[in-house]
Amino acid sequence: MVSNISEMSRIQKAGLTLVALFFLGLFLQELRHFYQYGHLVPLGLHPDVSTTTSDEVLGVEGTAKIYRAKLTNYGILPSTIAVCDYRVAGAPDTEVNYAVERWDRQSREWRLVPEWDFYGYRLFCRPAFEVEEEHLARRRLWPGQSIRVGEGIPAQMGGFQVGDDGRFTIFLDADSNKANAISTTIFRVDQQVKARHVSH
Repeated sequence: MVSNISEMSRIQKAGLTLVALFFLGLFLQELRHFYQYGHLVPLGLHPDVSTTTSDEVLGVEGTAKIYRAKLTNYGILPSTIAVCDYRVAGAPDTEVNYAVERWDRQSREWRLVPEWDFYGYRLFCRPAFEVEEEHLARRRLWPGQSIRVGEGIPAQMGGFQVGDDGRFTIFLDADSNKANAISTTIFRVDQQVKARHVSH
């Protein structure tokens, strides 16, 4: 009887330890994410935007800011999304269906930024120049796993003015359906394409 009680006590302690470690892990994940991105993260799929700079961007004088989006599974179970698996010159790659949007202050709506819509998000995973073996596939993201979404450079590509707000919107079923899409937090643009002065 005493051994049964002590064994039960050990199981309870082990269970409590596991629960405590789980919540500690969640807390540390939230802390790290807040430090890196400035906001807390919900459980499940979550997209983020990070910014880097480069002095070697074609057509941009000085330092250009680059916005990059990725999708991460912060849940405790795997999640599945639709992607496009393809090959270019024999090298395999994967693409996520997304659009970049700009907040329109007049209409108070998010508008597509066509300058950042390289192949047309509505034509996702359709035949394109130099692309071979294109097909839709289901991709499982395990807890903690990320997938690259896309990137853009306002000072090179245009589509934004200084002070505009933008976001990446990811279509989880690759069908351009906004009802089944998630968006990154807003990024504030502080660069734009420089106007070229034409001398007469």
